Amino acid sequence: MFANRIDLFRIFGIRVSLDLSWFLIAAFLAWSLANGYFPWAAPGLAVSTYWWMGILGTIGLFASIVVHEFAHALVARRYDMPISGITLFLFGGVAEMGDEPPTPRAEFWMAIAGPIASFVIAALLYLVYAASNSPGTPGIMPFAATVGYLAAINLAVAVFNLLPAFPLDGGRVLRSLLWWWKGDLHWASRIAAGSGMVLAILLIAFGVMNTLFGAFVSGIWQMLLGFFLYNAAGATQASTELRRELSGVRVSRVMNRDVVAVDAGASVTELVEEYFFRHHDKSFPVVDNNRLIGCVRLRDVNELDREVWPRTKVRDIHHPTSEMNVISPETPVFEAFTRMRESGDGRMLVASGDHLEGVVTADDVMSYVWVRSQLRGGNDARPAPPARHAPDQHFADERPTGANHRA
Repeated sequence: MFANRIDLFRIFGIRVSLDLSWFLIAAFLAWSLANGYFPWAAPGLAVSTYWWMGILGTIGLFASIVVHEFAHALVARRYDMPISGITLFLFGGVAEMGDEPPTPRAEFWMAIAGPIASFVIAALLYLVYAASNSPGTPGIMPFAATVGYLAAINLAVAVFNLLPAFPLDGGRVLRSLLWWWKGDLHWASRIAAGSGMVLAILLIAFGVMNTLFGAFVSGIWQMLLGFFLYNAAGATQASTELRRELSGVRVSRVMNRDVVAVDAGASVTELVEEYFFRHHDKSFPVVDNNRLIGCVRLRDVNELDREVWPRTKVRDIHHPTSEMNVISPETPVFEAFTRMRESGDGRMLVASGDHLEGVVTADDVMSYVWVRSQLRGGNDARPAPPARHAPDQHFADERPTGANHRA
């Protein structure tokens, strides 16, 4: 999901990362606190003091969101939901879940844990603010104002996230209750995603109104947040539909068995002339004595000087087999599709042990779904299946990219 992120540290085995978009909101927040909020909340201080307060307020918000997301992640682990990491980005943070919650109960407690953590943080910070802002405590106004801001912003984060609109925490709570009521995750997801789209449209409308009436900055951010929520809710709905379409389908059903493999002993010159130019794919499986040992990609060749192509073997530049590029033919297709999405690579090799069985691509999956929709009576308004020789249309092979839970 996050193509450009910086890994910071790990706590309890959970990775914490920053998406590069976070720096945009961090800089804007520090500036707005230093030039707007803190001069109003604590008048009469030096400009440099306001900037330090703005920076500390931004760092405090960063720490608060990390705690909020860790609450989600730790409860998710309690219910055996895999969490690969936490990423902070433009509009908050996500706990990156490897799969959907197994039960309505698991989703409810996982979702509610974040707002509870934010409420607790807000209460503790308010106690600190009340103690530090007492009349008999001189010279502590900058500290009190910063702590007061963090108490208020954590309260706002908790309340906003409890709105019953997916992918906010309140939307997940709503979905868990609907799921428990009807016993139908697909139906519950559709309703929760619809509520998210309604909230997104309202935010966009409010943003337009604020912009027209002079509140330009807040209006722009409301519109951006609305567009983000709308897209996230739509993506959730699409993912739920895709999961339903692919339920019970194995990779062996959709994979391409007509595979061209490269011998590990071939030179890079042969690889380019006989494979990339002739077959027009961006990667090929690599075999050694009919055993699958990995794959080689066009970008691997681009990293070499052309002069060394004749004396460089494919085995010298190939990527060994791993869980990231090889999958079993009995693996559920939706799992394969999810792994392709997470790795940013639009194809995976299919093998039984070290025997190459075929290749599955994102386009193979989408073509299968499209054919199923047509056979079920789909109309011509649906998009046609992608071209066979564009295996990386959905996930570009030249640039790697990062089921997530919104803060």
